Amino acid sequence: MTDDEVSVTGRRRTAAGRRRTWWPGWIWAIPLAAIGIVVWLMVRALSSRGIGVTVVFDDAAGMAANSTRVLYHGLEVGRVTALSLASDGRHVRAHLDIDGDMRPYINAGTRFYLIGAHPSLTDPASLRALISGPSIALVPGRGPPADRFVGIEGKPPERLEVAIPYTATFAGARGDIRSGSAVTLGGVEVGEVSSAELLTDAKTGAIETRVVLLLDPTRFHIEGAAPRGEDWTRVMNTTLEQLVRHGLRAAIAQTPPIIGSPQVALEMQSGAPAAGLDFSGRYPQIPTESGGGLSTLTQRLGQLPIEEIADNVRTITERVKTLADSPQLDDSVRRLDHTLADLDRTVTDLDRTLRSAAPQIAPTLESVRETVVDLRKTASDIDATTAAARRMMNGSAAAPGASVQQALRELTDAARSIRSLADYLDQHPEALIRGRE
Repeated sequence: MTDDEVSVTGRRRTAAGRRRTWWPGWIWAIPLAAIGIVVWLMVRALSSRGIGVTVVFDDAAGMAANSTRVLYHGLEVGRVTALSLASDGRHVRAHLDIDGDMRPYINAGTRFYLIGAHPSLTDPASLRALISGPSIALVPGRGPPADRFVGIEGKPPERLEVAIPYTATFAGARGDIRSGSAVTLGGVEVGEVSSAELLTDAKTGAIETRVVLLLDPTRFHIEGAAPRGEDWTRVMNTTLEQLVRHGLRAAIAQTPPIIGSPQVALEMQSGAPAAGLDFSGRYPQIPTESGGGLSTLTQRLGQLPIEEIADNVRTITERVKTLADSPQLDDSVRRLDHTLADLDRTVTDLDRTLRSAAPQIAPTLESVRETVVDLRKTASDIDATTAAARRMMNGSAAAPGASVQQALRELTDAARSIRSLADYLDQHPEALIRGRE
């Protein structure tokens, strides 16, 4: 302690000093917090960065950038960010931005379905696209990661628990069958179309469409079969082999007919020639039914003798019109009506005479003769009317109905009965009083 540090009174005096530290001071807390928030936001943005995917479709079909949604189980997991023309000039590329959380589901086997591209009355769910526009459904698949896909137009089919490939070859070009089309057995969906390709033979000029079908054996509900893994292939091959031997064939169908979506229908065909599964190719081939679909219906309609049918209908119509407008027919109808009225009046008079007759009031011979004359005249009128009606109908190409023929036969029988009654009364006038012996 020096003399300077001691006051006059002898006490110690306080001395000021400087202490160094790393903390710059509270004034720097605000900028440091701001820098931390910016870094955290950058890290979060990088970690949640979306997945860029390109899907090729046949056309844009109403899709719009930043508007068309990508859905997975009904949840929005992405959007279309841009649309561009493919390098071939015939297709459209849709660039999608999908949430990063979906990265495990974007693989080579993943499929993208464009829903609502063409709304149809056969699919009421697609009618919503008239207001909200189309959407893209993501269906995960297996395989290595991928970012380029070929899109499928239409509603995604139900997920297949097991998918075993088969082929079916149809005659002609069947562009209406596309990937994703349903495969049905007796109206029940049992699979889907994996692909369809056109085959041409320049030597023979034949055109065929080869379709690869994915069938789910669990939907066939095969009795006594519950295999695991690859055993399903053996069970399915055995089952289809037996079904084909009993007439199972693949055909093109539409449900509802004509306006419905084309699909491959597996149906039992009666009288089908003997056949079996063809194992010579990459996949077993199911025999197909010759023809099928709207094109076959059009071809069959074209083979009908439409002109001859139209001529016959025209001729029959003209004959019927001529018969209906014929004055002879009108006259015959009037005569028939008059004859039936006379017959009814005669029968009524005769019945009244028989009821009022008594032994003491017997009809005179003259009244009996008048009755006989009236009966004969009535019978003759019925014969004349029936003959005229028959002549008119025999001259027409339109065959008379069964009810008209029956009426004519009954009139003929009535005339015969009246004539028999007249002959009997002519020989036995007393029968009006005594009755017939």
